[in-house]
Amino acid sequence: MALVSTESQGPKPDVVFQQLRFTKWVGVGGSIIIALAGVMFLWAGTTISPGWPWYAFGILAIAFGMVAAIRTPRARVTLSNDHMTVYGQFWSRTVPRRAITSITPWPFVKWTDSRGRKHSTPVTVLNARGALPQFAQHALEGRRTLHKWAGVGGDYLDDAR
Repeated sequence: MALVSTESQGPKPDVVFQQLRFTKWVGVGGSIIIALAGVMFLWAGTTISPGWPWYAFGILAIAFGMVAAIRTPRARVTLSNDHMTVYGQFWSRTVPRRAITSITPWPFVKWTDSRGRKHSTPVTVLNARGALPQFAQHALEGRRTLHKWAGVGGDYLDDAR
């Protein structure tokens, strides 16, 4: 009698790291406050002290706040078999797994592209500097998994950051 494996031999499913729900909505709230500050700049430019700098600051703050409010809940890291995709607050980047050279404690993923240029990609969803223990633990687990997936070292993982 032959043993037959019932496990799929296909590719592994993607691993996704996201912010905790509370931190997502704190980020959205902060983004909305920035956009509201932009509205106040526009108001100040029409009533208190008319002038173009108020309008410029207002429009920039509104645009920045709206983009951040939309992108912040979508920030995540997806680890596939051969690449990672970092969806940040303002941009996204795909990094080939074999190109990763190191991961810093902040955390930044250091990698080299096919032309030999060095890059550094921030992974903000795994940053928990100065955070409450629940948030720091979530980020630490994500960084440990990222290190294992990438196959690069990181002795800082044992400290209390």
